[in-house]
Amino acid sequence: MARTRILFACLALAAPLIPATAHAAPLTAPLLPASGLVLSLQPEMGTLSTTQLNCEPAGGLHKNADQACAQLAPVEGDFRRLEETGAMCTMELNPTKATLRGKWRNKKIDFQQVYSNPCVVRAFTGKVFDY
Repeated sequence: MARTRILFACLALAAPLIPATAHAAPLTAPLLPASGLVLSLQPEMGTLSTTQLNCEPAGGLHKNADQACAQLAPVEGDFRRLEETGAMCTMELNPTKATLRGKWRNKKIDFQQVYSNPCVVRAFTGKVFDY
């Protein structure tokens, strides 16, 4: 019986707050990013590294999120379509698989490409895999 009284007392105190929050101003920014991606690099001789990248708005754990999102926007998240940056790399042979999975503008994507070494990955993908 005492629990019921306490419950009704709590509800009575909370009731005036409900209409005030129901008519609050709408949020201007979306709660979830339109693009949430997981990027990974797996060199044949080395360890797997991964990070999270959010775009629209840019964020996540990626240290160059703004630049990476700016590069991915014109190619709809498909890093394989990026143009080479012109960086100079050694001819080291260490096949490295670059993978990008998640959603881009609310569309599911899954892209991967194997490059001859980690330097070549960065030469072809710019800031996207520079995390």
